Amino acid sequence: MSPTQATILEQQAALQASGEAARVLLKALPKGDEELCISKKADGSLVSSADLASQQAIQACLQGTGAPILSEEAAAPPFEARRHWSRYWLVDPLDGTESFLKSRSGFAVNIALCDSTGPIFGVVADPLANRMYLGGVGVPVQVAPLDASTVKPLHPSPIQRPYRLVTSWVEEAKLQDLVPPHIDPTDVVSRPVSGALKFCQLATGDAEIHARTGPYMEWDCAAGDAILRGMDIDVVDLLGHRLKYNSESLRVHGLRCSRV
Repeated sequence: MSPTQATILEQQAALQASGEAARVLLKALPKGDEELCISKKADGSLVSSADLASQQAIQACLQGTGAPILSEEAAAPPFEARRHWSRYWLVDPLDGTESFLKSRSGFAVNIALCDSTGPIFGVVADPLANRMYLGGVGVPVQVAPLDASTVKPLHPSPIQRPYRLVTSWVEEAKLQDLVPPHIDPTDVVSRPVSGALKFCQLATGDAEIHARTGPYMEWDCAAGDAILRGMDIDVVDLLGHRLKYNSESLRVHGLRCSRV
């Protein structure tokens, strides 16, 4: 089945939602002795009142599109109720909660529009940099400030050697297990980068490869996956198959993408 393309209305809604959510997070950044309401979810990950405020801002912007929203910070409908969705939003209102709680770079807002083929349009907002990355099927990669006052094409810098691989701070695999099979590991240098901004580094040309062997949730990678589709770069599993979305578990077991 061929992927569809996001409508102008859907693209605008995603940009507005990402910008609104990013501004909510900036206002909620911990300052001095200020405290956020923080708790642990069932899987042990942290959630703060800022996550929930971002979720509310996103929902308010996207609900008019008519597509259901699947979000990290909202109860997921049963698999049987969503397995045949033809179009839906996949959202992480605050990607990188720990970075956010320490007021350090690396947290983001991830919003992806998906159809039965996977992500077809995505926005990753980097609040501290006042920047949003967007792209998808039929939509070349672009960049905009949080207010979306200007949207400009993004022209990645040329591929350089040694190839730069970005991966998780907690990645335990050896370099040779992370690089694509057609690349010599001795031609690669690796560095950790937080969250969905790893995908954006491929889009800007600040990295050539992104890989991880640990588990991911679908909302962690869908927006970045969509953006790289705008560059004709496939995000695949460790066996080389394109990632599948809206699974029963909503988990991704390792991934790899490369512009080499």
